[in-house]
Amino acid sequence: MHEANRRYWDTATPWWRELDEEDWRRCPGQPSIAFEGDALDMIDEFVGPLGGKPVCVLGSGDNYAAFALAGLGAVVTSVDISEQRLRVAEDRAGILGLDIDFVRSDAADLKSIRDAQYELVCSTNGFFVWIADLIRLYSEISRILKPGGYYICYDIHPFMRPWKDQTTIEMEKPYFQTGPIQSGEQGQTTYEFHWTLGDIINSLLKSGLVLRRILETTAQDSRFWQGASYGKGTDDSLLDWNTNPRAGLPSWLTIVAQRPSV
Repeated sequence: MHEANRRYWDTATPWWRELDEEDWRRCPGQPSIAFEGDALDMIDEFVGPLGGKPVCVLGSGDNYAAFALAGLGAVVTSVDISEQRLRVAEDRAGILGLDIDFVRSDAADLKSIRDAQYELVCSTNGFFVWIADLIRLYSEISRILKPGGYYICYDIHPFMRPWKDQTTIEMEKPYFQTGPIQSGEQGQTTYEFHWTLGDIINSLLKSGLVLRRILETTAQDSRFWQGASYGKGTDDSLLDWNTNPRAGLPSWLTIVAQRPSV
């Protein structure tokens, strides 16, 4: 399955390259362009200043994240399964004057990368959908991280997957309206709390030895709802859950995980 995906992306590279001829140039100086879901804030909070730190971007794709992190001073390795997309990225890195190491590899089989190399491994939107074996993926991520290093990613929230691309579903409240929700039964007042996935998991995993943080956030640009990966959206009404009920659900899932120090 991964090999079929590789063939697709190699074939689709010319089409993809034409979609994106502007924003990649701004990533080194405006790294926020490369990240959604507050992932860049998480990198800053957990990893700190990136100057001179070894960083690996998995499933680097358009290489926005690789360009952004290199612009922040990181020593970046860009890994993708598609040789053709990496060639485009290498050309663009040359134009930008960025020194990035490009490695063609399946993210679930990183045998060309030695153990304990990176202080940060990250992946961005559109990565997990191409991965057939998450256990192998996470095992490889853990292996190439230095002890105490972090894996930080953001991607489409799983709650987005079930819905058709339409605005006709019905909701009674946003996912983020957690309560207290007051109601009455049997003549008594009751209070309910509709906690989010992040509320529950972060409360359970107090030690943070493996999982440090989960964020669930909404789309800040209407392009998310207009099927566009690049540029600006054109219909901000789609960000209002009263107009577009799916906007009441989290758009992005951001995860911060850490390899134990010992």
